[in-house]
Amino acid sequence: MILHLASGAGSNDSADSQVNGDVHAGSANSDGPGNAGNHSIAQGIHASIDYNDEPDQSDNHSDRDPDASYDTDFWSEEEYVEATKEMQKICKNSKHVSQFLRFGGAGYNLSVSHQFESSSEVARCAVQPGNIDDLKKIMKVFMKYDKVKFAVKGGGHSTNPGFSSTTGIQISMANFNELEYNSKTQNLRIGAGCLFDEVYKEIAQYKRNIVGGATAAGVGVAGWLLGGGYSLLTNQHGLGIDNLVEVQVVLCNGESVKASAERNSDLFFAIRGGGNNFGIVTSFTVKTYPLGPIYRNMLTFPIDKAAKVKEAIMNFIDKCKDKKAAIVGAYRHFCIRGEREDKITVDLFYDGPLPSDNPFEELLELSDDKWIHHEDHDEADKKLAENFAFMDQLFSHIHDPSRISAPPSHRQVDGTQLSLQTYAKNPPKSGVGEENVRARWGTVMVSHFTQKLLDEIEVQSKLAASKLKEYEGKTAVIDIWPFLPSMFDTSTSAGWPHEKGRPNGPLLACFQWEGENNDSFWIGLMKQILQSIQKVAEAEGCTNDKLPKYCNTSLADTPVQDIYKEHLPKLIAIRAKYDPDNMMGRTGGFRIPLAL
Repeated sequence: MILHLASGAGSNDSADSQVNGDVHAGSANSDGPGNAGNHSIAQGIHASIDYNDEPDQSDNHSDRDPDASYDTDFWSEEEYVEATKEMQKICKNSKHVSQFLRFGGAGYNLSVSHQFESSSEVARCAVQPGNIDDLKKIMKVFMKYDKVKFAVKGGGHSTNPGFSSTTGIQISMANFNELEYNSKTQNLRIGAGCLFDEVYKEIAQYKRNIVGGATAAGVGVAGWLLGGGYSLLTNQHGLGIDNLVEVQVVLCNGESVKASAERNSDLFFAIRGGGNNFGIVTSFTVKTYPLGPIYRNMLTFPIDKAAKVKEAIMNFIDKCKDKKAAIVGAYRHFCIRGEREDKITVDLFYDGPLPSDNPFEELLELSDDKWIHHEDHDEADKKLAENFAFMDQLFSHIHDPSRISAPPSHRQVDGTQLSLQTYAKNPPKSGVGEENVRARWGTVMVSHFTQKLLDEIEVQSKLAASKLKEYEGKTAVIDIWPFLPSMFDTSTSAGWPHEKGRPNGPLLACFQWEGENNDSFWIGLMKQILQSIQKVAEAEGCTNDKLPKYCNTSLADTPVQDIYKEHLPKLIAIRAKYDPDNMMGRTGGFRIPLAL
């Protein structure tokens, strides 16, 4: 039996119904069942929608349709005018399961807004396809009008301008929000418009977990997975792309296909780490793993404890070989109302109850924070989903430092006291909202950390902090996220190179500031700082020119050769097969060329 409860976007592909076992599906807006074939539920629109989407009788007479409002005077370029007309027809004929959104409306604003002001663009219009059939038609419109630029947005968390935003036509994947758990395969099917916030909460009710983003709070599943996907579970299960079972893709020619290790295997290889070069992914099927009690804590230290904290971090790196244990350290510098605040934080994670040989003991002894512990008993299990969602949200600010503040927070978790020196200044938003700050991420890839590398991170973070007040800076953060040498032991060949015996993780910098006039300064300073860290990492044997860059956190001018390395020629051939007319070249992102 199949139970299909997803609202929003659905597939008309008959293969979707060929799944064995019980399927449980959910969505934040779902409250009733629908037929998994030609009909689904679109909340707040219609109870029953024809996903075959037959054209209405006015389709051949749209120029005379009194209900059509094309706003043709908004643009002067003829191709945009014609493309817009056709997209409006597609949305109208779908009975508004798909939506065309004009500039200035609330739906338009949600479709184009990104996490940061600097990565949002003013698009001419936006469209939210409501199902695969309509997205296929939209792709054919782009194929027909080859001067029209577009972008595809999932969560909108990228800091690079133009990567998922555009001054052309914005595609928002928000309606592709299905979440379907198959109890027989124990796989989870995730719509490309989902955010990790909703995914973690949904899957926790089945006492399952996924290899997902280390931070939630607005991070989209699609961009994270298409780039590779580092996780707090990577030491155990590899990257996000190592846990992909199948993807569904609308290709540039308007065809919808599924790709896995068994079918369209070349496309499956390329999409895992190859970004948005091969079409638009509409869903991801991923492996899940048992979810039991977990331990998480964030420790916050004054900057004058840096030497002792660095020593404790290095001792953890050198001694701890437990794949269930992970830490993420960070130098965090803030400028709040003109005053500097400088801290070191260490996020602790253990995938299970803490063992008697506590891997975090030295770090905890340096801190006044109380321990967070999930007791393994029936009452705790009943509350596991709620507590997991809360814990994930609370600690989802590792790479969102603007939300960290000084006062402590206290909250009961399964009858134990949760006490933190830091807390989320603003609760996570239900969707992705635009913040009035500008930002960039930048990365140095490292195989491991040494004491001298940690020392250089401290020096460079203080340099960035010294510029905050003068150049309207808000935050300057540099991470320390160590992985085990065995992190890729279970990895499979994929578009983004990562192999057994070649550990490689991102040493991430994140700067936030106000004022477009300060962009060049902060981007220039980030490059300078990353170059200094890179130099020390090379001298320490922590990196080399063979390690591929991580596209999800690299600056926009990073050469594509540095990302895909020896896999680039194969990816070029695959892209030439699936996008011979360079349609995806009209979007942003790290573009794999069609030829060398």
